[in-house]
Amino acid sequence: MKTSVLLTMPGLAAVAGTAVFLGQLEARAYPGDLHLARSPAPAAPAGFPGPCGGTPAPAAGPDLIVCRIGGSTGTDFQEHTTVGGISAYALGTTSCNNGDTLLFWIDNGPNDDQHPVIAQNLFRLANGRFEQLGMSWLKHGFCAADSQACSSCSPDAACDVLQIGCSDTYGSSINGNAIFLGPRSEVNPVSGAFPFPHGAPSGANAGRLHVALADLDPALNPGAKYFGESQYITPDDAGTANAHNNNTYREVVVGSFAGGIYKLSFSGPVIQQEPAINAWQAQDPAVRLTAIDVPSDGRFILGHRATDNGDGTWHYEYALLNMNSHRAGQSFTVPVGTGVTVSGNGFHDVDYHSGDGEGGVNFDGTDWSFAEGPGAVGWSTDPIAVNVNGNALRWGSLYNFRFDADGPPESVTATIGLFRAGSPGEVTVTTVGPAGLAPCPWDCGDGDGTVGIVDFLALLGEWGSTGGPCDFGLGAPGAGIEEFLDLLGNWGPCP
Repeated sequence: MKTSVLLTMPGLAAVAGTAVFLGQLEARAYPGDLHLARSPAPAAPAGFPGPCGGTPAPAAGPDLIVCRIGGSTGTDFQEHTTVGGISAYALGTTSCNNGDTLLFWIDNGPNDDQHPVIAQNLFRLANGRFEQLGMSWLKHGFCAADSQACSSCSPDAACDVLQIGCSDTYGSSINGNAIFLGPRSEVNPVSGAFPFPHGAPSGANAGRLHVALADLDPALNPGAKYFGESQYITPDDAGTANAHNNNTYREVVVGSFAGGIYKLSFSGPVIQQEPAINAWQAQDPAVRLTAIDVPSDGRFILGHRATDNGDGTWHYEYALLNMNSHRAGQSFTVPVGTGVTVSGNGFHDVDYHSGDGEGGVNFDGTDWSFAEGPGAVGWSTDPIAVNVNGNALRWGSLYNFRFDADGPPESVTATIGLFRAGSPGEVTVTTVGPAGLAPCPWDCGDGDGTVGIVDFLALLGEWGSTGGPCDFGLGAPGAGIEEFLDLLGNWGPCP
């Protein structure tokens, strides 16, 4: 029988002398922790439906997905406090064992590192830019509830496994409780390995989902859309064929402002088994998304879009998500065609907080540096050999890169340099970048993209001679009156 219970677990019985009631956790009474040795997978029940009552057959092997975020009504979004202009939130989540194998959920005694960890993120789409606004630490799972939010299933009495087809729910008050929060930096998303007990967050609103108050202000963000996301990592399906469907997102509505914080709620359907970056393409079909799998590691996803500015230039916008690559991103480089002028470059990242870095300090939040060289532009952060806490694009994070250019869009091959050692040292992805400009033979003096006095003087210096850059091959051999008139007729910026 399902009950809401007061769980008595080591280290969780009291906080500041007050018992912690896990009232929003749907759980069962149980006779104690059951620690299981791994065994062959049992057969899936005949006719087992897909997640949350869908129709797909169960996945082969272990497959933990996020079935629902924000509760069935969308109101399970908890506001905490605002400190120094930073607000803190937590959202409720329901996960489902969509595989044909038992999932381990052990948090006490032997094998206590065999349980899921839960990340929470918030994103904003505004003015054609899809950006990550905030992230939480990781809620460490405990006591699989074996509920039936996903489908009919066969519960058991043990907390240490999630049965096939069963679900487990954590309310927002549990997912935002600092006792259960550990740093992302401790988790290898490829293997699912992490130390347990986990590290503890520090500072105001320690470990919760942090978002700048200004990023939610409707007056400062007219027309913006927001999206909340949860991502589960667990040793059972990390590194398997089912490792890339652990993200789920849902649109978020910014409500009233009260008590120094904006009220948030979820709206619309839950988009299961997709990362929130997919919302960018769902809102703008011109956006292209490309997955990049790093050999023997995890996955990046690049979103990209080129927009005509209407003044002879184009805007190039890139959003790079590290979904679950342990090696992380250290640089991003985009080819640029010959003669192209680049301007207005920009970068956006998300702030780490609460001591989520090596040595219990925050990762370095310094913006990636921009460089423009022959045939390419790029951004980079310190390599790991220089700064182990460098601002690498770590798993569960999305960084943005942008610029304007006077070259029209064409297909190019961009490069993602990797932060941690391994082979290969970089991966490539097909995206969009500025093509080279059409030849401008009249810019024969200095090649600055403009036909002017320097080019006029260069032509005079070549007068009568052949083979020079100002000999356009017109009329009589050599630079002469035909070249002179042609240069004057194209005076000004190159077309």
